Amino acid sequence: MSKFKIKPAGGISDAAVPTSTAEFVSGAAMVQSQTGERPPKPVRLNLDLDPEVHRRLKLRATELGISIAQLVRLLITRELG
Repeated sequence: MSKFKIKPAGGISDAAVPTSTAEFVSGAAMVQSQTGERPPKPVRLNLDLDPEVHRRLKLRATELGISIAQLVRLLITRELG
């Protein structure tokens, strides 16, 4: 049995369409399997980088004594406030 639900024929129902930006963002932040008493799981982010940018990112992380993932999280947090 698949964990993915098959949508009924005819497309997306009106109930599944977010009506505001806040509703869309809150839906993206947590999937149904994460609701409840447990703390939310981190969301994985994959992206492609130019090899030179990756090299510079890796060098900067090494200079700071942290991993690339930690550096990217720090940069995102700093950018978003």
